[in-house]
Parts: sequence; C-alpha cells; structure tokens
Amino acid sequence: MKSLELLAPAKDLQTAREAILHGADAVYIGAPKFGARQAAPVSVDDIATLCREAHIFGVRIFVALNTILYDDELAEVERLIWQLYRAGADALIIQDMGITEMHLPPIALHASTQCHNNEAEQLNRLEQLGFEQAVLARELNPAEIKCMGEQLKFMRLEAFIHGAICVSYSGRCYLSQYAKGRSANRGACAQMCRMTYDLVDSSGQVIMQEKHLLSPKDMNRSEHLHELIAAGISSFKIEGRLKGISYVKNVTAFYRRALDRIIAEHPDKYSRSSRGITRLAFMPDLSKSFNRGFTANFFRRGSAEHPNENVVNINTPKSLGESMGRVVRTRQNTFVLDASHDLTNGDGLLFITPNGEYLGASVNGTEANGAVELNKRMNLPAGTEVFRNYDLHFEQTLSHRSATRHIPIDMVLRRIPHGIALDFTAGDIAVSRSLFADFEPAKTYRSEPMIEALKKLGDTALEVASIRVDLPHEPFIPLSVLSQLRRETAELMERALRHVHAPVVRRESGFMPEKAQTLRGLFTPETDYCANISNRLARQHYSRLTPVTLAPAYELKPDAKAALMTTKHCIRRMLGYCTAETTRSMPYAEPLFLVQGNERIRLTFDCGDCVMRLYATSES
Repeated sequence: MKSLELLAPAKDLQTAREAILHGADAVYIGAPKFGARQAAPVSVDDIATLCREAHIFGVRIFVALNTILYDDELAEVERLIWQLYRAGADALIIQDMGITEMHLPPIALHASTQCHNNEAEQLNRLEQLGFEQAVLARELNPAEIKCMGEQLKFMRLEAFIHGAICVSYSGRCYLSQYAKGRSANRGACAQMCRMTYDLVDSSGQVIMQEKHLLSPKDMNRSEHLHELIAAGISSFKIEGRLKGISYVKNVTAFYRRALDRIIAEHPDKYSRSSRGITRLAFMPDLSKSFNRGFTANFFRRGSAEHPNENVVNINTPKSLGESMGRVVRTRQNTFVLDASHDLTNGDGLLFITPNGEYLGASVNGTEANGAVELNKRMNLPAGTEVFRNYDLHFEQTLSHRSATRHIPIDMVLRRIPHGIALDFTAGDIAVSRSLFADFEPAKTYRSEPMIEALKKLGDTALEVASIRVDLPHEPFIPLSVLSQLRRETAELMERALRHVHAPVVRRESGFMPEKAQTLRGLFTPETDYCANISNRLARQHYSRLTPVTLAPAYELKPDAKAALMTTKHCIRRMLGYCTAETTRSMPYAEPLFLVQGNERIRLTFDCGDCVMRLYATSES
C-alpha cells in the first residue's frame, strides 16, 4: 500500500486548524524565525498546540526553517530546533546544509525546494545524508521524476500541485537581492517577477512595453494526480503560506476529494496517511480562490503532442478568477452576458477587452432580464471577457464553519464483575474504561436513554459509528454516571491516538558529519555562489564532500557575473522563436534586455538545456 499525503500550507494556528478540518494529511507552517516567508512566523507555543491537536488525526506537522543562515544565527537556530522537537514537530524543512553539522535531536529533515532538487545526484546525496523527504523542483516532468525516484531507496518525494509559482528555479533567484537588497534565500523576496518591464533588443528597438514578462500564472495539476503518483510522488503540496484562510479551506478540500477518489478507485494500492472523515458544507471550486489563471508548469514538457505552454500572464499579476462569459452589449453601467450567470451584489469582476485591456469593477445588482449593474459606468465593447474574481456568497460560506472532521469509533457498554466497562475502538486502536459499583436492578429497563447519553461526544475528535449495550442483568445506571464514563473514555482514546502517532525518523540524535564524510568524492556540488554557502557550518559540510573550495553565497559576496535568475520560462519562445519549435530566425538584435527605469537586465538563451538566464549589465 502506498500512502498518499495531502500537504497544506498555514500562516498561523487558526489556518492550520482549518487545513486539518478540510482534509490535510500534513501541514507545513513557519518557524518563529528563519522561514522562507518572513511575513508568516508562528510561535513555538502555537506549534506545540497544533501538534497536540493534529496528531490525534495522524496529521504530521512540518516546520519551515528554510532560509540560508549567517554565522551569528547558528546557535539560535540550534536552540530553536530543539524547541520545535520538544513541541512535537514531525519534521523540519531546511535549505541550509549547515544545519546538518549541528547537534540535532532525532527529528526528520526534509530538503526544501530551495535546495534545487532537480537532479538524481542531488537526491541521492540527500538520501545518503539521512533526509526523509525532498521537495522537488516545480519544473520537473513525470519522466524526470520517475527516473530520479527509481534510484532512491527510502526517501519520499514531494511535489507542488497548486498555487503560486516562482518563475526561477527555487534557490537560484538573486534578482531581488541584486535590485533591492532583499534576499529570496532569506525569506525577503521583493517579488521582482511580478513587476512590469520593457523588452528591448540591443539596437534599442522596443519589442514590448510595460508588460509583466516574468509573472507566471498559478499552478494547477489537479488533472495530473494519477501521473504524479505513477511517477513516484507520495506527498502532494499546496503552495500558500501567505494565503488567506478561505483559500486554504477551498483548495485543501478540493484536493482531498480528488485524492480520495483515486484511493477509492484503487483501495488495494493506495491509502491515506492520516485518519478521520471530513464533511464539507460547500462544494470546493479552484476557480473561486485567488489565481492568476492556471498552468501545469511544463508538466507536459518533452511530449510531442503537448509542446511547452506559455506559463506567464504578461498583462496582470492580479487574480483572474472564474470565467462568466462574454459581453453581448452594454448600456451606461449595465451589461448583458452571452451565458446564464449567478452574479450577485458585492461580487468582484475582471474584464478583458478585445484589445487586451484589463479593467475591474464590482456588481451592484442584477436586473430581471439578467443584465448586470456595475458600481461605475463602463464602456465595455462586445466580446469583452468577464471573470468573477471575488464570489461574495462563496466567501461568506467559507467565513463560517465549513467543514468537520471526526474519527469514527465503535462503542460497547458491557457488564463486568462488580461494575461496567465502556470500550472505544477506532480501527486497530482500542481503549477501555471501567467503573466499579454495585448497580441496583432497573425498575423499568430502557437502553435508548443510555445510547443517547453515550452518543454525546461534544467537541472531541470522535464520532460514533456504532453502539452496542451488553448489560444482561439490566442494571439501573444514572445518566450522569454514563456521561462521566463517556468523557473519561473519550480522553483515553484521544491520548491513545496521539500516542500511536510516530514521526518517520531514520536518524538518531546527534551529528550527521560522518555521513557526509563517507560521500566525499562521490558528488560534485556546484563550486560557485549557487551552493548558497552563507556560514561556517555550511562551508564545513561541503568541505567534507569535495576538496574544491566553494564560493560564498551571493548574499555575502555579490558576483558581477552571476546569473540573477535561471528559469524554464523563455521569452524567446514566448515571442515565437524557440529553436526547438521553429526554423524562423528571431528578427531582433541579440542580446535582449528587460528594462525597468535605469535597470537593464540582459537575457541569454541556453537552448541546449532549455533555460533562460538573466544577468546584470554594466549599463545598469
């Protein structure tokens, strides 16, 4: 049986709780410091509370500690790791290899996608170092994932399936550090990819003006889950540690249902990695949560029938939403669609006119003939595409209790010598609580009131699947006594469920350097700034792997010749001049430049490796 894990994001304790209720098998959340999202720190106390609540359901909690570190932070990080271990965290998601040189508790290590996990050699090294799980680069296709996974013995593979995309290979973007002094590897990305640029050739010809040339759409691989499973993915990751609670609810619930369908189709092959039944009070719909339009992000790359798609939206980085149809006609502040709709007062709309202009408005109301009244006068040409990027009714539904999750139990109330016992069973976990008392015979014996009293499990994580009352001598048992027995047995069961939760850790407490030493010469880590070495322990780690001296991180010593970004997104291809797809020569004088104010970023196209790189220029 292959265990499939749905991994949801959370920016705080409340969002994490909702992710669990809506079906997450695991949740990843930021540490108090040193996470790749500086705006989403979570206290150790909140993480401890979350672990206690999550482990009842067998839900694992992964803590993101995935920035590169500086020397003066190492001692604090080591103390924090021990605090997170004692809080009950199941794993740490890390980027900085200096952490492997610390004195660590026996907590699982997961390699962040910031580690640039896109080659078999990298994954093999991580596995031999003792990493339990690796977050793969988003750019990999099924064939590449399968080939890499077949060389591993135990390390689980994790892949993003939904959410915002870094246009650059993760861990290989230095544009924010170069332009704004804010390091993406330190959790302070300035989102340079979401800004507008002019595209200019070397002769000065302006090819495009003020376009979002590096701004990708959002990932949606909901139609490719079977292929990801077949390729070897065990953990399915939703992006979004900065997203709102309604996004986490909706997207988690959608993928919970999708994975459950696959498990139901193949019960002999796949199983869930957590327990509990989730019930929803709404119908999940990915188009109703924030999205910039969807892309599978090169998932079909290399397939003749599915050439590389255009992954960016050059017109806007804002949410697109769900398609509602096209404008047939307009009059003052109303318009008529070519399709039926359920638009209502307060909905937010995005319009794309036939000439490519993006406009926004909100709904004031609808008329009897279906015409939509806007909050302002707009001259929308016929054929304008209409998208709803804010569904007021849907958001209101999600603002209330929109899901429950319970573990079904079988309950037996039985007679024992000199008393009664209450048994709870959930799968292969069973607990029993006894009460010793000499109960008098009942004058009128009725089991129904006892059953009703036993059903009331309140705010516990449990729900009754079945109840059997086995009391042959028909004793009189006060309902208050039964209620107390039920509460005590429920507490026992919840403690038992937490107790059986065991993190997957193949490492003892202590240091890992001896493992790195055995790998010396077997691997060839990058010798330039791309190794992101920013502290003495990271240098120590890599010195065990190779005799070659590695360069310091770009953040410590900016390299004037550094590739500021390495990306699969190719502007040459976007223009229609990919050398693999056409024999047409590009009519623009190379190199091409992205221009923003006084900044000029030079583009190079490595067609052999199918990547584009961005470089600073002396003119900047």
